[in-house]
This record gives sequence, structure tokens and C-alpha cells, in this order.
Amino acid sequence: MNNQVMDALEKIGLVPLAVLDDAADAVPLAKALRAGGIDTMEITFRTECALDAISSVKKEIPDFLVGAGTVLTLQQAQNAVKAGSDYIVMPGFDPEIVDWCLQNQIPVLPGCVTPTEVQAAMRKGLNTVKFFPAEKYGGVKTLASLAEPFRMMKFMPTGGVGLENLSEYVTKDFICAVGGSWLCSKSDVKAGNWQKITEIVKASVQKLLGFEVVHVGINTHGASEAGEIARALAGIFGFPESKNPASTFVGTGFEINHSMGLGKNGHVAVDTNSIMRAEYYLSKMGVAFNEESRVKNGDKTTVVYLQKEFGGFAVHLRQRKC
Repeated sequence: MNNQVMDALEKIGLVPLAVLDDAADAVPLAKALRAGGIDTMEITFRTECALDAISSVKKEIPDFLVGAGTVLTLQQAQNAVKAGSDYIVMPGFDPEIVDWCLQNQIPVLPGCVTPTEVQAAMRKGLNTVKFFPAEKYGGVKTLASLAEPFRMMKFMPTGGVGLENLSEYVTKDFICAVGGSWLCSKSDVKAGNWQKITEIVKASVQKLLGFEVVHVGINTHGASEAGEIARALAGIFGFPESKNPASTFVGTGFEINHSMGLGKNGHVAVDTNSIMRAEYYLSKMGVAFNEESRVKNGDKTTVVYLQKEFGGFAVHLRQRKC
């Protein structure tokens, strides 16, 4: 199976579900999604124009990832791939469709909501499945229970997820991506509200990344100077001091470094739900990262600094602990 597509979906983190009545809306929708930061969508087979919609997007925007959704038959899957679909999404588990996709190196996400279905997918060699309808089947709590025995499996929940509960899902390691029609509602598509869709996507990406300034680090020339600054700040604000070998924290908002660290004056720490996704989205904006600063836990980055300084302060991303 084409793991590059699955890797891309995990980095994007959000999969808009498009129900189109007119294939002519497909390309403007793809452009509206891309303007908001998302380079994929799942065009569902709930309407007759799905194949034409898939084909038009792939011809107009070849590097935009298009999935075929609500695939119920092998013929639909085959026609979708011929039209240019990059991946197949099914509401349930159909071994015939899964086998054909695997034989032809087509990424496929069958719908699985029970341990038996997840295990069947695992036996086929899959490591990512759809979980639909997510909220109806217990949402994050059920997914967490499934993820416990099936630790090698990741899930794409769809159904009942929106901006109001998105954070519950995207902070979990077992979530590959979240699918949803809130990103491009049928009514907005039909009305041609492309700018509204772009704004919804932007807000959703921000919720996905969950950026939050957590502390400011102040550089000093040694432990003595750091101690003076820490005591002064603690005295003014009444925050407690907590020391470690490299720095002293005053409350949670000030870190007084015992040396001159990165940044002329210090650094700003920004937490995120996923450094992997944050790097993906920020890189598309032209943000570069200081590779020498990268800290890893196994194969996952836990801290990385941006290359650019702001007002004499370096900025580093920090993986939020969930």
C-alpha cells in the first residue's frame, strides 16, 4: 500500500467530507480548502457526480489528495481509482474491496467499530482504519478502549466531530486524522461560500495544532545572575521557585536560564498538540527549523526551535503532554 499517502493524511490531520451535487463545484472547493491549509478531501459516493468530481480535481490540481468515500462495492473502488482517486474510504469492512486495494497498492481505510473488525483489518496488514459513526459509537472513550489492545492501529474518526469537540480527538496518539463534513458543509458548497469554507478550515487547523504560549525563557550569564532575577520576579508576583540544573522556573510562566541559551535574550516556548503536524503546516508557510536544536524521544520530536528569532527571542515548539 502507498504509505506516502497515509503519511500525508496523518500530517494534514483533517479530512473534509464533500457531498457534491454538481461536479463543477469540486475544483473551487479544493481551492478553498487549500487556501485554508488543507490539501485533501474525501469525495463521497453519496451522489452521482462523484467520479466526475474526482476526475476534475485531479486534472486541475494533480498534487491535491483526493479520496473516494462511502465506497460500498468493488466496482465503485475500481472506478474511483480510474478517475484518479488517491485513497479509498469505506463505511464498513468489506474484505473483497480491501484485498483489491492492497493488491493494487491503493491506500484503503475500511470502517471498523468493533474489536472483531479491527482485528480483521489487522490480519490484512492494515494499520489505519476509519471509525464511523464516531460519536454514535462512543467517541474518544471507545477509541481509547480499542487502542489499548490494538496499539499498532490508528483510527480516522468520522461522524459527529466538529470544531466544538475536535480537541478531544486530535490530542490522542492513536488518531491518524479526523474526517468531517463541518469543514465543507453541503449548504456552503451549494451556495458557493468558498471564503466561508476557507475560514472554517483555518479555524479548524488552529484547533488541530492547539498552539499555546507556555513560558518565556530569559538568558543570563550564570546561576548567580539567574538567581537574582528569579528571586526578584518571585518577590513581585509571589510565584514559587523551582530549580533544576539548567534553569530556575518562577511559577510556570518564567524560565530563568543559568546560561546564554538560544536567542539573544532568551526564548518563548509554544506547546502544540503535534509537533509533526505543526512542522508540516508551518513549513508550508516558509518557516524553517533549527535542526541542531531538535530533541527526540525515540523517533518522535519533543522540542524543536524555529530558525528565526523575534525581538531577540528564539521560539521553540514543545510537544504537549496529553
